[in-house]
Amino acid sequence: MYKKGIVVFSLLWLLSGCIRKPNDVDMYQRAIGYAQTLVDSGYITDNYIQFCELQTNTSSSIYSIFGSNGPNANCTEYPSRIITVGDKCFCFTELDEPELSVEQIYRLTNVYDAGLVIRSNDIWFLGISKNENAGAMVKRSPDIDNLFDYSELWPYFSGGQPERRDFYMWLFTHDIVLSDPVYLESDSLKFHIKKICGDIYVTNKTNSPVVLSPDSLDRTFIVANGSDTLMLSLKDSLPIEIPANHSLILRYKSKENSSFFQKLPCKNTWMSLYKLLGDSTFSLLKINGEAKTIRLLHGDPPFSYLRDDSDEFLKEFWNEGIFDKEQRRQRFWRIRE
Repeated sequence: MYKKGIVVFSLLWLLSGCIRKPNDVDMYQRAIGYAQTLVDSGYITDNYIQFCELQTNTSSSIYSIFGSNGPNANCTEYPSRIITVGDKCFCFTELDEPELSVEQIYRLTNVYDAGLVIRSNDIWFLGISKNENAGAMVKRSPDIDNLFDYSELWPYFSGGQPERRDFYMWLFTHDIVLSDPVYLESDSLKFHIKKICGDIYVTNKTNSPVVLSPDSLDRTFIVANGSDTLMLSLKDSLPIEIPANHSLILRYKSKENSSFFQKLPCKNTWMSLYKLLGDSTFSLLKINGEAKTIRLLHGDPPFSYLRDDSDEFLKEFWNEGIFDKEQRRQRFWRIRE
């Protein structure tokens, strides 16, 4: 059985055409181990177990896990790799890997009609390290709307780790405004960035209101790059009171600072800025009058938006190495003439 599993995995490695670091192989084996506990406990009885990658960063990935009656997930994509263990097929739909073809899926599963499938209603989320033997799995709750409200998954997002589970901040989105949209994919991008803007998610799960106000220098949020600082301003007027057991979204935009952007590298400018936003965005807000510096959690969104000066949407663009999921899924909904 073990040898058979090795053969199937090696075949898939060749078919998928993906180059992965050796520790990634172990990551998939560990991910299957988590799902296997659901199979062994009777929570998943389907022959196909789906892993849909929702978020990824340099050190971790977060997947949704559920059973289905076919090899492709109900997110209308073909899997990137399929690993067979016994009579179960573990299907991974990755953000940064190409899909398997219908012919490849047939060779691995003997299923040719890999169209839309029926999936189970029970869903689990798995955060797993790419480099260490660490992971956490939690069942989806009908009372929780956002992935980042599962504190068990926090270690598998980038950014800072909250000190408390009852009050935390999350850099949710970060869009970009350029002097001319044509420079989005140019090596001179850094010379044409006017500002960034987006949403910061704040949750107060305490039983008391929380008041947010600027620090003594009238600062709210910053992005730090060594000695360089990009100031973020809020569109909402401060102070703001968050009622007990409530959340709110703060809309922000960066203050004019062309020198900050021009110090970014010419190559992969957006991904350098993306990583900086994920690793080094801080809140300087006073919390109930107390000065506090908080490094924000980062949502690791796989795409962002290009906007104009009036915040109107111009274009969606995906991070480097991430496949355009919407483009893939459209083929399932395309109306044939």
